[in-house]
Amino acid sequence: MNAIKRLDSLERFGWRFGLETITALLSELGDPHQSLRCVHVAGSNGKGSTCAFMASYLKHSGYKTGLYTSPHLSDIRERFRINGVWISPVDFNRQAERVLDACGRVKRKLGHSPTHFEALTAIAFSWFKERKVDWVVLEVGLGGRLDATNVISHPALSLITPVGLEHQDILGKTIGKIAWEKAGILKRDCLAATYQTQREALQVIEKTAVEREVPLWVNGRNYKVRKEGNGFRWEGPGLSKKFKLSSFSDFQMVNAGLALAGIQILRTRGISGSASLIQKSLLAARWPGRVEVVRSTPLVVLDGAHNPDAAMALASSLSRKYPGKRWILLNGFLKDKDYAAVIRLLKPLAAQPVVTEPPNGRAEKGEFVFKAWERAGAQPLLVKNWKKALDFVLKKQARFQSPVLITGSLYLIGSCRKALVGNRGLDRI
Repeated sequence: MNAIKRLDSLERFGWRFGLETITALLSELGDPHQSLRCVHVAGSNGKGSTCAFMASYLKHSGYKTGLYTSPHLSDIRERFRINGVWISPVDFNRQAERVLDACGRVKRKLGHSPTHFEALTAIAFSWFKERKVDWVVLEVGLGGRLDATNVISHPALSLITPVGLEHQDILGKTIGKIAWEKAGILKRDCLAATYQTQREALQVIEKTAVEREVPLWVNGRNYKVRKEGNGFRWEGPGLSKKFKLSSFSDFQMVNAGLALAGIQILRTRGISGSASLIQKSLLAARWPGRVEVVRSTPLVVLDGAHNPDAAMALASSLSRKYPGKRWILLNGFLKDKDYAAVIRLLKPLAAQPVVTEPPNGRAEKGEFVFKAWERAGAQPLLVKNWKKALDFVLKKQARFQSPVLITGSLYLIGSCRKALVGNRGLDRI
């Protein structure tokens, strides 16, 4: 059994929250995480993009920069990058075999195996240490407080992106409870910044920061981000300047603004850089699958919006960039998402909703999503198999010359992206 199949076999253990197992696993590997200098990023929306902006800046500043994110779109190796380049197949297999052997030892000691995500997190730490990176930009998998990435005890910087309702069966039913879980990445005396629009979330994050003596930058108070012409203006200590982005997504301005806050915080601690370097790194950063145009004639756009806040930003971005357009909207969701709210927000854009099921064991049944569209007043079509659904919408597009939007799940858009363009553009982060 090869390394990927052995790793996949860990999927049956699902999610396990808590740091006992990942701590034991990393101990077996010589605690590679303890020597790494990390930027830790949590939140509900924009974590990946914020990580991409931070990693791009650190790379352009001359630092050897590791980036660990999840989930992947097309290939598991996407999750592990140094200066934008994926881990090689040889390095991945070697690290995976080493970690899997350690998983066996942990199972004998604790009576249970590490999970798939814990094993991948251990691979990341082990590889980054081996390659002697200067920085690691680390995306939380789920939540924060009990996520496997939170095993790092003293991050150089913690960033919390906007918090919304998500994973309520695991993280809590309210914004406040979810924000408390996210704020679990804040560590005593470490530096931090956040961008929040929900007052309840901000209050919880600020309270945690005070309790843990964490200097916290907050949007609207310590720094400001506002749209300006074809870009955005960032204002804060040591910098007031307009910047441009390569993406037209509303969320990207927020994500870039938060990353800039983190950059300015690090610059006060001696990290090199300049405004021109910031602009260069922002334009160079890419985060595929977020309002991504994969075909222009005819138009096909991918976006991983899977909760109401992300759907609202997606609708706003598309309405501004393509005013008046109605979309053939291929969509599918995982079971734990508030897809009824997403559907209500996207309905005004939909000329024809086409429901399918993402290729994931946690996919919601297409019939349930179909009924949610009907309750919203639409007349959807249902094609359960995502490959057949993609073929169907492309043929429909060719006939009616309508743009296609694929959304609802990163697992769905990742599979569709691979079918449409392979791995093109995934190595430019």
